[in-house]
Amino acid sequence: MSSHPPADRARAWRLAALGLVLALLLVLAAGAWSLWRPLSDDDAARLAARAATGSVRTQLHPNPWLLPEDALTRQLDAFGPPATPAQQRRLEERGAVAPAPPSLEAAADDLARLARSTEDEHLTADLAAVAASWWAGAASGRGADALSSQDDARETEQETEGTGGAVTDREDACGSGLTTAVTAVDRSLFTAETAAARTGPEAGTAGGLVDGAAELHRAALSDPRVAPVLECEPPPVAGHHELPPGVQEDPVRALGRAEQEARDTLVRAAASSSGEQRAWILEALRTAARAGQVLDPEQPVPALPGRP
Repeated sequence: MSSHPPADRARAWRLAALGLVLALLLVLAAGAWSLWRPLSDDDAARLAARAATGSVRTQLHPNPWLLPEDALTRQLDAFGPPATPAQQRRLEERGAVAPAPPSLEAAADDLARLARSTEDEHLTADLAAVAASWWAGAASGRGADALSSQDDARETEQETEGTGGAVTDREDACGSGLTTAVTAVDRSLFTAETAAARTGPEAGTAGGLVDGAAELHRAALSDPRVAPVLECEPPPVAGHHELPPGVQEDPVRALGRAEQEARDTLVRAAASSSGEQRAWILEALRTAARAGQVLDPEQPVPALPGRP
């Protein structure tokens, strides 16, 4: 004969049933939340970047010597899991499903546009890094054409919502990643001017590449968006910088290495900046990524330059 009265047993069954009902409600609530919750801007940017990376991989088929399959896989993995059916519906509702990019360079420009407004620093750095990788891949073999002008990039940035004038004020600018970025660009300019002096007018095509890089850096440093940073203490620009190794023997390749170092610095600086500061950094990153590959070609190009 049981030592537990029937009332205790019934109460235990009721409590167990109540627990199961609560667990079921929690499961249903979680499912409903995943189905109906809004899609954040950063989620939309991440999924758009993942879709662009998939298109580059399966439709553009970049040169495998520059962007091998394992590099494209790393880039795809950097943007996390694919969209769930609910997220895909949200993207479609927002009109955020972009067509496949027509070229590797256009795909890089698309990622830079996404990076301009993301809030998550990790995502911003990944967007900037993959864009830099693709800019380098697109510039490979183009020679002076890759450095002659970046007016198309600036026009694209000006069409993006939020483009304005100068950076807010000196106090904000001096405490931002923009100071590090400006120093990196200034070092590239200093190296370009040193390389130009060592190559001389007889350098031909190589001299034209060096001059093209220097012209782009001068234009970047004269941009009104960085004017407040130039007044910071200590100043981010200097009359002298440490030159990369090999500048005596091969000044053109040494400049390429300086550009690659600037590229990595600019990727990190983009993550710790915002607004017009970040817009300027991304434009400077485009120059550094292209110049680094043209002046000192890497094969393959880094999948995620500037990232751990």
